[in-house]
Amino acid sequence: MKPLEKVRKVFREIYGFFLWFSRSKPAIILAVVLTFLLPVYVFYQAVILPASTCEREFSSGDTTEVDLPGISSDSSQDFLQTVKNIGELELEKAYLSDLLVLSKQDSAYLNLNLTDSLLLLEIKGVTVRTCPLTEIRITRRLRCLNQSQLLQWISQPFQGRADLATIPKIRYVVKEAPKDTSEAALQSAKPMPPDSSSVFFTLYFDRNLTIEVEQREDPYEGEEEEIARYHERIQNAVRQRTMRAILHRSAPEPEILIRL
Repeated sequence: MKPLEKVRKVFREIYGFFLWFSRSKPAIILAVVLTFLLPVYVFYQAVILPASTCEREFSSGDTTEVDLPGISSDSSQDFLQTVKNIGELELEKAYLSDLLVLSKQDSAYLNLNLTDSLLLLEIKGVTVRTCPLTEIRITRRLRCLNQSQLLQWISQPFQGRADLATIPKIRYVVKEAPKDTSEAALQSAKPMPPDSSSVFFTLYFDRNLTIEVEQREDPYEGEEEEIARYHERIQNAVRQRTMRAILHRSAPEPEILIRL
C-alpha cells in the first residue's frame, strides 16, 4: 500500500468514527459526563480533600474513657494508663532508633520533635541549630493510624525526595576546629546568606510525608509575589501528582502533611 493511500485510509477511519459518534446519543452523553466528572474529580483531589484533611492543630492530650466488662473503673483506668505508657515507650524507642541510625551518617539531617515543639538540625548526633516551633498542624490521616501502623511508618528515617522554597539552596560547610588563629585564617569563608529575607519551604519525603515550614514574622514589603509563586508551585505539585495517579488509573494516595 502506498503512503498516500495509508494516509487516506487513516483519515477515512477517523471520519467514520466522528460520523458514528455524532449519530450515537449514548456515546455523546457518556463523553459529556466524563468531560464534566474529570475536572470535578481533579478539583476534589487537589483542593477540597487537602483543605479538609490536612490541617489540624496539634495537641497531645487526647484521651478517651473506655469501660471494660468485669473490671472496676479504677482497675480499667490503671490498665489503660499502662497500655498508653507502653505505646509511648514503643514510639520513643522507634524515635531513638532512627536518631541512632542518623548519627552514624556523615550528612546533616532534621530532627522534628513534636513533643517539645522543636526542629533541630543535627550532624552525627550533635545539635548545631535549634528552632522552637510556635505552631504545629498535622494531617488528620496521621491520627487515624493505629499503634502498629504508626510504628511501621516511622520504623526508619525518612529520605528527602524534593523541595520547594522561597530562598535559594546554598551549600553548607562542615569544618574542624582550627588549632590556632593562623590556621583559622586559611580556612574558606562561610557561605553567603540568601538574598530573600522571607523563609518558606516545603520538604517532600518518602512514605508520603510532606513538611511545610513558614516563618512566624510577616513577609517584608515587596516579597508577596515571590511567596505567591511559592504557594502556586505547591498547588502545581499537587495537581501533577493527582494527574499522574489518574493516568495510571489509581486514586492519589493522600499525603501526610505536617505544617510548622
